[in-house]
Amino acid sequence: MKHSTVLVTLAIGDSYLQAWKTFCEPNWARYAAAHGYDLLCIDTPFDNSERSRQRSPAWQKCLILGQEFANRYERVVWVDADILVNAALSPSITEGVPVEKVGAVQVLTTPRRELYLQALRAYKYLDLKAFKETAQSASELAAELLQTPQQYYENWGLSSQSLDGVVQTGVLVLSPRYHRELLEHVYYCYEDKGEARWHYEMRPLSYELLKANKVHWIDRRFNQSWIPYRMLHYPFLVSNQAENSFVDRVMRKLSKPFAKLTPASLMKMCATAAFINSYFLHFAGSPADMKLVDPSVTSWTDRRL
Repeated sequence: MKHSTVLVTLAIGDSYLQAWKTFCEPNWARYAAAHGYDLLCIDTPFDNSERSRQRSPAWQKCLILGQEFANRYERVVWVDADILVNAALSPSITEGVPVEKVGAVQVLTTPRRELYLQALRAYKYLDLKAFKETAQSASELAAELLQTPQQYYENWGLSSQSLDGVVQTGVLVLSPRYHRELLEHVYYCYEDKGEARWHYEMRPLSYELLKANKVHWIDRRFNQSWIPYRMLHYPFLVSNQAENSFVDRVMRKLSKPFAKLTPASLMKMCATAAFINSYFLHFAGSPADMKLVDPSVTSWTDRRL
């Protein structure tokens, strides 16, 4: 039976493809089967031009709706390859999204703007030595998002549009019929600024989608970001530079119930709890942390340590 929706990602390079196959494909496949979706992982770029090779593969998602396979579907659900899907909990992501709109999560509401900003501000004061591979991307993310949406776009050089929102482009519910032209416009008319802090295609794509009034906001749990979630709910996982500070003393007290656990075991329990409380858990900036999650459990207490 032909399905009307396909779940699509792009994993270019052996390491990225292997990581997706190991950590993502099993839970994505269960989710797709549960909701009648096809599943497709693409391992080669759509555009092999010199321009394409000089910028992040993240831009390739803007070309997804022009591919031959996309014409067979009413809906194409784009999901970044560093996302784990909670197949046991997640409802159909397309439900309630008008076909002419793009379903997406508002990046500043995890779980609400005030708490999200609180989590990001913490990066200014906490030492991320325990997470060396993510420290730079996390701090850059915090610096860029501790702004109004207007500032976020204006810093790129986009004219002020009083747009009150930012689309997290790691998960998008798309329609080839309605959205191909807009996505391809972003791909061909904007350039990559060359640093992670500019968020590659996210800023211009969010800008153009909102300017065209094409966005339908969906439940934040469909694109829950692990880095701010970790900072908001599990700040004790991050050490503080001032060993005798008040914050550090409080963190040590909060950690006493877990005193018999190793730091690695505690990380696994917390990452699995975050997964259980999400539909799609996004490991942007820390893809190696996907291995911490046990997707087979339904309670953090069941996590095999």
